[in-house]
Amino acid sequence: MAMEIFIQPDHKYRVEFRRVKEPFLEFKSNQMTLIIPEAANPDEAVQKHIEWIGQVHTSIMHALHEAEKMDLGKRTQEEFRLLVWGFAEKCSEELGVDFYKIKFKKMDEKWASCDTHGNLTVNTLMKRLPDNLIEYVIFHEIVHRKEMNHGKNFWKYMR
Repeated sequence: MAMEIFIQPDHKYRVEFRRVKEPFLEFKSNQMTLIIPEAANPDEAVQKHIEWIGQVHTSIMHALHEAEKMDLGKRTQEEFRLLVWGFAEKCSEELGVDFYKIKFKKMDEKWASCDTHGNLTVNTLMKRLPDNLIEYVIFHEIVHRKEMNHGKNFWKYMR
């Protein structure tokens, strides 16, 4: 079940109930969704986390505004592939894990993914992103070789 709530007059959020222990936010296609535990009261969850929700919202809006001003460089597909492979090798060495192959394809909802066998799939649309964001995404996926979920240990490695 999903519902919509207004946190401020210009901040409309979608609320979804899922089997989760703690609330988290998703941002897809310019839509912010607050995911809360199935038994949670949405009004109480929003009030408890209103400051955090506002910080995330502000951060995303700032990033979108800054992105509009950026002159994203053009790189060839081959340059992009070499960059991703370099970042993946660097990150896997730093974390002491292996990955097996990297597949490149256009994806609608993800920048990248990592399966349980160590295969990375990378969205070809990332090739226009700045190097530091590409490296962050690749590092995020390589961390999944240590922790497949986004629990506390995962975020410890991300820090």
